[in-house]
Amino acid sequence: MKKYVSLFIYLLILSGCSNPGGRSWMIPVTIDPSDLDYTPSSMESFEGRRNQLIDSLSGSYVILRSADQCSANRHEFRPNNYFYYLTGYTARGSYAILAPDPHQSFTLSVPYQSIRTLIYEGGKLPEEEIREKYRPDRLLTYRESRELIDSIVQTGATVYMDRSDRTFLRELQRLAGEDETIRFRHVGELVDEIRVIKEPVEVEYLQKACNITAMALTNVMKECRPDLYEFQIESVIEGTFLEYGSAMPGFNSIVGSGPNSTILHYEPNMRKMEDGDLLLMDIGAEYGYYTADITRTIPVNGRFTPEQRTIYQLVLDAQLAAIEQMKPGNMFMDGHMAAKEVIVKGLTELGLITDPTSHWQIKFYILYPSSHFLGMDVHDVGDKGGSFTQFMEQTPLESIESRVLEPGMVLTIEPGLYFREKGLEQLHEIFEAEADSIEMAQFIETVGPIYEQYINTGVRIEDDILITTGGNINLSRYAPKEIDDIEQIMR
Repeated sequence: MKKYVSLFIYLLILSGCSNPGGRSWMIPVTIDPSDLDYTPSSMESFEGRRNQLIDSLSGSYVILRSADQCSANRHEFRPNNYFYYLTGYTARGSYAILAPDPHQSFTLSVPYQSIRTLIYEGGKLPEEEIREKYRPDRLLTYRESRELIDSIVQTGATVYMDRSDRTFLRELQRLAGEDETIRFRHVGELVDEIRVIKEPVEVEYLQKACNITAMALTNVMKECRPDLYEFQIESVIEGTFLEYGSAMPGFNSIVGSGPNSTILHYEPNMRKMEDGDLLLMDIGAEYGYYTADITRTIPVNGRFTPEQRTIYQLVLDAQLAAIEQMKPGNMFMDGHMAAKEVIVKGLTELGLITDPTSHWQIKFYILYPSSHFLGMDVHDVGDKGGSFTQFMEQTPLESIESRVLEPGMVLTIEPGLYFREKGLEQLHEIFEAEADSIEMAQFIETVGPIYEQYINTGVRIEDDILITTGGNINLSRYAPKEIDDIEQIMR
């Protein structure tokens, strides 16, 4: 019954139904991880993904292992994304093999077990439970699976694996011998497009990840004050994650105050915050191996200065204009272009841009495309229909081709403005190939006194958007972002 209730909710979401949110700070999240427990019937999603993949193998194989070098760079063990996406299995030291054999298409291995692993890691699932829950056609020991992998490689068949798992790739290349690396292709060629459209359970996990992250941001707004360190804010964030069942962040938390708010991927989180600073937090709880990615910018003392308010409202207006464009049939980058139009117009009115058709002036302020896919990876897989360079070259009045949005896609929208202390001094170094020195000198002379008012102001506002048949749903809608709401919470 639970499966059908979840599906009904998902269909309502995809049909474009509205959900409560906005100014409500009653965030619907509970301390209950029971939704992470898979039953045999809930494994049908994994089986469906495997079957879709197996149908396209044509004599090739997929070989994945549960751990890669990224697994150790987290708070605890986390399975390889492709391995988990196709199996639902989370045990370290395991292999999954997909083959075009209708009788043995899915092989899973039991992790190697020794006295040491029993003592340090505890016992493994009984084989009967593995067979019942994960439904492999064949369950092998660790040694048997290695022998099977060796025999597959020796046949000369094409093998799809996660090429980002370089250690495993080198192992397979050694097994194959010299001049055989061409046969090892990236499994993403077969899987990435499947991952773009999210299934009901994936949307549920993303929504809960967003709700937990919204709770963390709201808690920060209640606790933030001058003279705290950035890492103390980070502890509030990640403590909230753990409190609600998120084992770890989906990526390193960015908690930058004052001048650090202007550094896009600032990570040390060591500065003591000062009265008058802005605090930019780009964070995401991971839940069920799916991550949120939400950014909020707040005044450390609870009140925006007039200058901070001006830039913040400009970024917010740009983001809201972008979200309106995020609906099926529109292009992936339509949101970015809408945000760019608002920002360029606003900066021109403020006197910070002297020529709204100047590519280099626009790129000085708008530093990146405003959207990316979201899912198991914070920058999730999937073709966007263009390159970073293409997306950054157009002025707001120019059109740009990119991928058409479809129901079930989840992507971010995160416009931002960053007034670095030495930003104008870096112009010659950054744009010497695009503008002559006289042009830049005139720009600096005109813009400099205005730019000075906004030094060390960094504002980014980011939400996670599910495309629906009727438009979109903002999965991160419970994280306050209106100026009045933020200031009211921080009183």
